[in-house]
Amino acid sequence: MKEVLREVIRGLGKIRAGYPGGWKKYARGTDGMRWGRTPPFVQPTSRDDVRSFIPPLGLREYWYPALPAKGLGWKKPVALRLLGTDLAFFKDTNGEVQALWDTCPHRGVNLSWGKCFWKGYLSCPYHGATFDGNGRCVEFITEGPDSRMVGRLKVRKYPTQTLKGIVFVWMGEEKPVPIEEDVPPEFFEANTLVQRAWRYWQVNWIIAVENTHDAHNCFFVHRNSFRVSKRSTGGRPRTPIGYRAKIINNKVAQMIWGTENYYAKDGKMPFQLYYPRVGAYWPRSRWRLLWSWYFEFLAKRMRKREPRFEAPQEWEGQRLPAMVRNNHWNHMYTRWCIPVDENLTRVVYLRSSRPSSVWAKIRERILWPLHNWEIHFNFSDQDYDAMRSVQYQHPEFLSSTDSFMVEFRRLIIEHGRGMQQTVELAPETTAKKLVRQADQSLGVK
Repeated sequence: MKEVLREVIRGLGKIRAGYPGGWKKYARGTDGMRWGRTPPFVQPTSRDDVRSFIPPLGLREYWYPALPAKGLGWKKPVALRLLGTDLAFFKDTNGEVQALWDTCPHRGVNLSWGKCFWKGYLSCPYHGATFDGNGRCVEFITEGPDSRMVGRLKVRKYPTQTLKGIVFVWMGEEKPVPIEEDVPPEFFEANTLVQRAWRYWQVNWIIAVENTHDAHNCFFVHRNSFRVSKRSTGGRPRTPIGYRAKIINNKVAQMIWGTENYYAKDGKMPFQLYYPRVGAYWPRSRWRLLWSWYFEFLAKRMRKREPRFEAPQEWEGQRLPAMVRNNHWNHMYTRWCIPVDENLTRVVYLRSSRPSSVWAKIRERILWPLHNWEIHFNFSDQDYDAMRSVQYQHPEFLSSTDSFMVEFRRLIIEHGRGMQQTVELAPETTAKKLVRQADQSLGVK
């Protein structure tokens, strides 16, 4: 019904397009961005472009967050796609969440269409093949108790663990690594509060990940976000040099600060910069200075009153396979991008804090809706709106400010678990060459 209604509206829109001014609705064509579609993901093919080696469905040999445990009941399984693979989640006889390949080995029917007629067991909707949490067929309803399929039929099980109310699943072909390798340390701390939100972005996972530590879009893409409007600097300062990456234990890329004062005068960054080729300033107005001083005052008080959220060094920055971790002083912000398919990414936001008292924990829970909206929706949706039209297959012309992204791509290729170590990259990829040339033009060594 929705598709019929959509076609009717689209048809009326085409009629409207024939009237004066109607052309604006279809300036990009009838199948353009107006209907919410983003360009399909197409991977580059040139072997001197490091992007051609990045798996479009993500790195498999890792643990990924799948779903909140409370979203699963006893009677119905939940179907979920991760890294292009369909899984069926259900609770076993011990109440633990298990994940099976969502295909019955008997006739290929989706197990997620079935039910848990018996508590702790999942039955296929076609012939009643019934599986336990290890994927073993324990009954075959349509053949009766003496069915010879019992014990012979088996469906692939994907290892799972539940931590702080989130079900994690191992998507790899190899033996699972200890989950502590892939899941942030605060999930194993008894007194740490982890709050979360779940989103879907219609972009490929690598586009979503590369955006998360974009070194120079904050004061532009996010200029009108609530978070940035509270600051006079607007996030990462403008600089033509950009931020370099420091690779730690071949797992995480951290941003190296030091170029943020490029435009500073007498040790202070000006709020506005003059752009001589257009004869104008950016930001165009100074209105936010009327209130930003107050929020910056509150931020200084908070830093004096509350301790910094301490985390191991290898758990801050942009971490393999698809995670960004930013320390916001009294809490850790995490954006985790999980591939669904080539054109869809499930985004999990985490806010980790260590409340020092019962009242502090209550305050965190009360303020959670505001924090969630401010950072995870208002701020991050601006990223989504900017990145969703990226056409990945086209050649890039990169700047010195893109060097961090280039290094993270190489981190994926050279150190991503499960990547073929025999991949022979060109001595200098196109991206690396463009960044080097941009550095040279600025006199950066």
